[in-house]
Amino acid sequence: MGKAPVNPPKKHIHIIGAGGIGIAVAGRLFKANTSVLLVESNSAKVNFANKHGVIINNQSPIRIPIVAFDEWDPCSADLILLCVKCYHNGEVLARLSGNTPIIPIQNGFDKQLSTHPGLKEEGIASFVSECEPDSTRTRITRKGQLHLGPINPSIPGEESIFLRGNLRDSGQETELVPWIQPYKYTKLMYNAAISPITSAGGISNSELLKPGPLRQIFFKLLAENYHILHQAGKPLGIIGPFHPATVQKILANPWVGNTLAPFFRPSLMNTYCSMFHDVQKGVTEIANYNGYLVELAKQIGFKAPWNETCVHIIENLSASRQKGSLRHLDKLFELLPK
Repeated sequence: MGKAPVNPPKKHIHIIGAGGIGIAVAGRLFKANTSVLLVESNSAKVNFANKHGVIINNQSPIRIPIVAFDEWDPCSADLILLCVKCYHNGEVLARLSGNTPIIPIQNGFDKQLSTHPGLKEEGIASFVSECEPDSTRTRITRKGQLHLGPINPSIPGEESIFLRGNLRDSGQETELVPWIQPYKYTKLMYNAAISPITSAGGISNSELLKPGPLRQIFFKLLAENYHILHQAGKPLGIIGPFHPATVQKILANPWVGNTLAPFFRPSLMNTYCSMFHDVQKGVTEIANYNGYLVELAKQIGFKAPWNETCVHIIENLSASRQKGSLRHLDKLFELLPK
C-alpha cells in the first residue's frame, strides 16, 4: 500500500496592526480557515475586538483572536504581516529575532525595514479600507487587488503563493507579481499627492477633483512625483486604469485632465487618507512619503518644490497637532503659476 498523503504543516500568521488593511486581510484569511492572530498596541481596539469582534462593511462580526502588542509572542508565528504605519516599524522589528518571514503591506518607504533579514516579499493594496478610530470596525471604500511579490525581481515566494491561495478562496482578488517595487512606487506617486493636501486641508479625497485651485495643486504634485520617480529610473506598474506614464500625458494636457476628473471623483467620495487623523496625533508618515521623494530628488539633482512644501506644512501641523484647514494650504496655492 502507498503512503497516505502528508498534509503541509499549518501556517500561523500574525498580523501586526488592526487598522483598515490589517483587519481586511485578517478577515479574509480567517474565513479561509487560516490560523490568524491580530496584534494591536491600541488597548481600545483590543477591547472592542474582544467585546464586538471584527466588523467589515457592517457584516456579521468575526471572532478573530487578538492580543495586545506588549503581550505578543513573535516566536509562535510562521509568517508576520506588517500592517502598521511606517513610524511603528521600529518597535515591531525590535521584538523580532531570527529569520521569521515578514511581509509588509504598507505604502511608505522605510530604510530600517528594508534591511531586515526576514524581508523578502511585500504586499501593496490597491483597495482602500478605512477603520473607525479605537475600534475594529472597517469599511472597504474602494475595491481592488492585493499585489504580492518579491522585493527583487524573481519568482513569487512560498509565502506569497500561500497567501494568494487563501485570500482568493475567501474572495479577495490577489495578484502575484514578479517584482513588487513597480507597484510600490506607483502607490507612492498617488499617495504622496493625495495625503498631504487632504490632511493639511481637512478635506475628503474627492475634493481634489473638484474644479478649481485644489485640483490644480493635486495635478502639479502628481506630476512632480512622476517626474522624480521617472528621472530616478524607478520602475512603475499599473494600479488603477492607467499606467503612470499615461497619467502624466493626461496631466500634461489640462483640457484632458479636467475633462476626465469628474469621472474619477465618485470613486473618492467620502474617503479620507489615513494621514488625515495622524496629524492631530503628532506623528505621520510624511517622511516615508513626500520626504522619501524629496531625498530621491536631491540624489538626482531634481528640484521638488511641491514635495518640500508638503513636508514643511505637515511637519508643522503635526508638531502643533492642529486640525486640517484650507488656510494651511496657502504655501501650496502660492506655487501655482500666476
